[in-house]
Amino acid sequence: MRNILISGMIIASLFAMPLVQAATICDAKNALADARFNLMMMVDETDREEQNLLKTDIDTASTALEGVFETMLKDGNKNDDAQLATFQMTWFEFKNTRETEIVPAIRKGNNAKAREIATGIQAERMQVMNGVIKALHGEDCDL
Repeated sequence: MRNILISGMIIASLFAMPLVQAATICDAKNALADARFNLMMMVDETDREEQNLLKTDIDTASTALEGVFETMLKDGNKNDDAQLATFQMTWFEFKNTRETEIVPAIRKGNNAKAREIATGIQAERMQVMNGVIKALHGEDCDL
C-alpha cells in the first residue's frame, strides 16, 4: 500500500511541475502588482501610521517577488535568461529608487515629488518588468 501511495505522489508531482513554473510567473506578477499598488497608496497617504503599514506591505511583496525571482532563476528555462536578467536589473533600479528617493520624499511630506518619480521613471520600469512577465506567459495569470 505504501509503494502505491508513493508512486501516486511521484506521478502527481510530475504532472504538477509545469503548474509550478506557471504559478511562479503568476506569483511574480502578483507580488510586483502588490508592491506597486501599495507604493502608489503610500504616495497619496499623509498619515504616518498608514504610511508605515503600507511600507510593511511593500516590503512583504518585495520579499515575495525576490523569492519567486530567485526560484525562477534557479529552476527556469535557460532560454529565459536574457528576460530574467532584464527583469533583475530593472527591479534593482526600481527598488533602489523607491528606497532612496520615493520613500524619503514621502517621509519628509513631499508627496508631490514622490508622485512625480512614481509616475515617471518608475512607471517606465513597471512597463519593462510587466513586459518580461508577459514574455514569460504571465498574461495567462488572473490577478
